[in-house]
Amino acid sequence: MKQYDVTAVHPKTGREETFLMVSENTLVQNEHGETMFKYNSRVQWEVVSVKLVPQARVDATRKYFEKYGTANE
Repeated sequence: MKQYDVTAVHPKTGREETFLMVSENTLVQNEHGETMFKYNSRVQWEVVSVKLVPQARVDATRKYFEKYGTANE
């Protein structure tokens, strides 16, 4: 599954925030044709930019976590 780095506008504060390596199924189009980021089941953020994450970065991240785990393990 493809992953993207997404910059989106917070619906209440108007601040731009970046979300790294989000799944392609969290990006949807609304009735106006605008791309929206599904933050959770109730809130969608307006997308400013979307960049495809290179497969090499996805693989490197996966290898890192397979080797070292996460902070909570």
